[in-house]
Amino acid sequence: MPAPLVIAYCMNNLSHSRRLRDKIRLARGDMDAAAKALWTHPRLREIYPEFLFRNHSVIRSSVPLMQAAAAACEKRLDSDPVAEGMLAYFKKHIPEETGHDDWVLDDLETLGYRREEVLKRIPPPSAAALAGAQYYWIRHVHPVALLGFIAVLEGTPPEVEFFEKLADRIGLPRRAFSNLLLHGRLDPQHRDDLDHALDALPLTEAHHSIMGVSAFQTVSLLTRVVDEAVQ
Repeated sequence: MPAPLVIAYCMNNLSHSRRLRDKIRLARGDMDAAAKALWTHPRLREIYPEFLFRNHSVIRSSVPLMQAAAAACEKRLDSDPVAEGMLAYFKKHIPEETGHDDWVLDDLETLGYRREEVLKRIPPPSAAALAGAQYYWIRHVHPVALLGFIAVLEGTPPEVEFFEKLADRIGLPRRAFSNLLLHGRLDPQHRDDLDHALDALPLTEAHHSIMGVSAFQTVSLLTRVVDEAVQ
C-alpha cells in the first residue's frame, strides 16, 4: 500500500479525539518552547503579572465563545447530525467554565493590581485575534471549530506541584497562582470530557479539517500571546 494511503488508513482508524490530539501534538513545539521560556525566565517575578493580564484576556472569551457555539448548534438541530451532541457538551461545560476569568483577577489582586484597572486595559491584539477567529469559524463555517480551540486550551493541564514549587522559588504567594493550580486540578477531567464528547459525535472528514485548522491557529496565536508577555 502506498505511504499516503497507509497514513490515511491509520488516521481513519483512530478515535476522533486521538486524531485531533495527534494533530495538536505535532503543531505545539513552538508553543511549548514559549512556555518554557516564560517559566524559566530569570525575571519571571516581574513578568508574571503581565502574563496574567494576557491570560485573562484569553480566558474571558471562553464562556462567550461557547455560548455563541451553542446558539449556532441550536439553529442546526434539524439539519446537522453533530449539533445535538455538541449542544449537550456546551450546556454541560459552560457552567463549569463560568467565573474562571475571575480567578485570574483574584491572582492579580493578590499581587496588588486593582481589578478595575486591569479591566480598563486594552487587551492585546493577539488575544483579540485568538477569540475573533473562533467567532468567525462559528458563524461563517461550523461551530465544531471551537472544539479544536478547547482541545488546545485544556489539552495540557498545568502541573500543580510544578507551580507550587515555582511560586515558592520566585518568592510569590501560592494564592497568586490560584488559576493555574485550580485548572491543574480540573482540566484533566475537562480534557477527558471533551474526548468522550468528540468520540461520540458522527464527525466527518470536513469536521476534522475544520477542527484541525482551528487548533493550529489557536496554537499559533497562543504562542504569540506568551511570547509577547516575555518580550
